Amino acid sequence: MASSPGVTARAVNIAAGQWGLLTTAQGEKVGVTRLKLSRLAAAGFLEQVDRGVYAVAGSDDPHRTLRAAWLTLDPTRTAEERLADLTRAGVVSHTSAAGLRSLGDLLDDRPEFSLPYRKQTRRNIRLHRAALAADEVQLVEGLPTTTVERTVADLLRDGQDPDLVAQIVGQATGRGLVDRDVLAGHLDPLAKAHGEPDGTGYVDHLLEVAGLGLADQVDYLAKTEAGRVLWESAQATLLREITESARVALGKELILQLSEVVKAFPASAIPLPTEVISPAVWEHVQQAAAAVLAPGAAAFAPAGQRRVAAPTRPTPPAATVEEHDQDQADQQEQR
Repeated sequence: MASSPGVTARAVNIAAGQWGLLTTAQGEKVGVTRLKLSRLAAAGFLEQVDRGVYAVAGSDDPHRTLRAAWLTLDPTRTAEERLADLTRAGVVSHTSAAGLRSLGDLLDDRPEFSLPYRKQTRRNIRLHRAALAADEVQLVEGLPTTTVERTVADLLRDGQDPDLVAQIVGQATGRGLVDRDVLAGHLDPLAKAHGEPDGTGYVDHLLEVAGLGLADQVDYLAKTEAGRVLWESAQATLLREITESARVALGKELILQLSEVVKAFPASAIPLPTEVISPAVWEHVQQAAAAVLAPGAAAFAPAGQRRVAAPTRPTPPAATVEEHDQDQADQQEQR
């Protein structure tokens, strides 16, 4: 065991870059044989955590079983080498992806990974063949993992209980981990089989099952600081819209009433206070007046301005004296 300190150092250096773990294949590449690893484990420097995988003694990691399983997918390459290409490194997926994010209550005691190629593995690891896009993979706890949106679609496609998957959607939504549009896109191909018209409808259904329907989401958002700011902004906007709608409605009613006044008193000039009637409403009033009065007449005028009375029918001019005498002469002649 005289060489143990040097052997231990090499083993620890490998493990330091991958969560305190190393495989027997990685150890052999740097001169640490399987026999030496087993002796280090017997001496208490290392502990075996999986077939062909050792951990530095004393290291504690709640995800150690999942990490060890991931290392066995390609045991000769280090984690650093494999993480250079996330989509081909072996991606944590399905129940393991949900469990790694602490989402939902699905049983995840059997590590699950997705690979773009077929591979034989041990009985306690479940592999899925899938060509994942770069935007479907994220690093979670240092491991390549499917996004929440892809994970939800994978679980539903794999036949998991939709109600349990809905819990995952609800929790992920509450933590801000979900893009609803992206999730809807993933669920589009599955929607009709689950009785929904499209992916958007399916997302809404899952949120309702999770207690995060539209009303629930509004209540949740209202309790946050961001929600308070949005609510105050929405109130101000709504008040402006209501005020404008009321002004327009009032203007229309005013025009209607004034039109009736015009019909009843066509010769009157009615002063209107400019501080009440806006230019836009005033224009409508003038148009209404023009529709019921003779062309060119103005029935209304703002207070303080000259009022023009509506025109009246002109009185025929009186007959001239010459015309009267001529009439008398014509009558005499006819007799």
